[in-house]
Amino acid sequence: MFSLLLACVAIPLALAAPTRSSNTTLEDSFDYVIVGGGLTGLTVASRLSENPSIRVLVIEGGQDNHNDPRVYDVRTYGQAFESDLDYNMTSTPISWRNGTQLPMAAGKTLGGSGSINGASWTKGPKTQYDLLPLLIGDESWGWDGLNQYMLGAEHFYAPSNELKSKGADFDGHKHGFSGPVKVSFAQGMFGGINQPALNASEQVWGLEHVDDVASGIVNGATIIPNMVQPDVSQNRSSPYTAYILGEPQSRDNLVILTGHRAVEIRWNNTCTQEEPECVLTADGVYYQASREGERLFVKASREVLLAAGSMQSPQLLELSGVGDPAVLNKAGVSVKKSLMGVGKNLQEQTKNTVTYTPKSDDFEGSGPSSAIAFPNVHQLLGNASSTVHAETLAGLAEYAAQLEAQGLVASANATHRVLQYQVENLFNNSEAAAEIFFTQALATETSAATVGADLWNLIVLARGTIHISSNDSFDLPTIEPSYFGHPLDLKLQTLATKQAQEVYNTAPLAEMVSDVTLPAEVPSDYAGWETFVKDTFTSVWHPIATLSMMKEEFGGVVDNKLKVYGISNVRCVDASVLPVQLSAHLSSSLYGIAEKAAVMIREDQV
Repeated sequence: MFSLLLACVAIPLALAAPTRSSNTTLEDSFDYVIVGGGLTGLTVASRLSENPSIRVLVIEGGQDNHNDPRVYDVRTYGQAFESDLDYNMTSTPISWRNGTQLPMAAGKTLGGSGSINGASWTKGPKTQYDLLPLLIGDESWGWDGLNQYMLGAEHFYAPSNELKSKGADFDGHKHGFSGPVKVSFAQGMFGGINQPALNASEQVWGLEHVDDVASGIVNGATIIPNMVQPDVSQNRSSPYTAYILGEPQSRDNLVILTGHRAVEIRWNNTCTQEEPECVLTADGVYYQASREGERLFVKASREVLLAAGSMQSPQLLELSGVGDPAVLNKAGVSVKKSLMGVGKNLQEQTKNTVTYTPKSDDFEGSGPSSAIAFPNVHQLLGNASSTVHAETLAGLAEYAAQLEAQGLVASANATHRVLQYQVENLFNNSEAAAEIFFTQALATETSAATVGADLWNLIVLARGTIHISSNDSFDLPTIEPSYFGHPLDLKLQTLATKQAQEVYNTAPLAEMVSDVTLPAEVPSDYAGWETFVKDTFTSVWHPIATLSMMKEEFGGVVDNKLKVYGISNVRCVDASVLPVQLSAHLSSSLYGIAEKAAVMIREDQV
């Protein structure tokens, strides 16, 4: 049988049948070459290869690690970061933190970041998805259109009575029940502080309880399900186990090459800057196992599909000569197609943490954590809301001009319009503006039990960039997130952090903790909290928008079919294409994008 997985390492005997060594010669040509074996890449590969006459190759830099507990056990969340399962990229130095560079986690394993993330299953507000048609001119990208694909990816399992007693709730009309991704409330779901935390949140912010944030209504307090098996193992339902393991693994027409990375797209032609109407055509992809490894080529007879994520898909386009000529020339790359939006418009969130000592370390379960509060901007700002709204709107035109001047966006006018959409949605539709994720960590041999909250501003107005730093594909890209680039970002992050402490000071939650452990010294005023936020924040690792799906005149890079502008047969199918942030964890939306992408690609085969 023709191999599915070309692995670089020895594998258990139980998996040996469908594998062979990576030094086996690949066929000269595939219909589709997918760059990146992460969440979206494996989803699209699985769907396209359902047609036995279509041959699909996936090129993935990581290995098959689905038997590694850092992957399959969601409760080990965090152990994969800055390890062999991570590409170990970093931000540019942060001036006010003595040049500190923050980790920018990205999964280096089959399933990508979908194999090492927190496995949370949430969706954003309907109004945020409904921004997409305004930016791309296609109604099918709104909530009603995209949600049907999110539902198609999902296999939801209703909670047991025991889990319902801990607060698990759902609306069966808002879930899918026949998709590959298993979504359930973990059998070991914590009790502990969950209900007291939600109760205190409702008091501090005036939140209402939300039965199910898969409904497109997010502002409120809720307990979420996870992408885990609905049994006692509660193992992760990863992109690999959901879409590849099992029947797809035996398909003769699907090959997954691990331990290699795509280093350049080869073109049949070149478009000069004097030929704006010229269209590039991809011939295939060069790939290597290492910087010193042999440079190999595989032909893509139909399309090259970028699925390497928001930090590496723009990197590959730029290495292939597509992007802002100023960036390409600086890196020593010949310009094949000028496309100003590549690598720009990056939107990344910031996270802070507060922790406490619990009076009891009996959390009534083994995890993972699942209680979340989603306050809106009015609940965070209080009486200052109308003033901040007006001041923010008044300054957007000047701010957008600054972003273009700094090379962070392709168009000031278009960015101004997008920012207006985002701000008006926040203030007029009462969308969730911050996430307060209540955490419970069991005691270990080396650490005591803790409770607390990870929290972040959801809709950032800052814009950053991801660009190549040289013409060497094994050099990491330069990532400039522009943290707190807009004052509203810092204000909302500070208020969310400060007010999370107020939640912990409110009964009944206050009665369950004894003392604060982070911050070590609780700030006495807003200025002190702002300093704490700036000194201790990390990235959330939800980067998006570096190959934005917007009209080209808006600075977009891909069209409504996810095709790169000015290129006949290259699409991007990952988080890069989301043009604006969502008040959600991204996995459900990315599965929806990938499922929709596969349908559009199949439609174009006719």
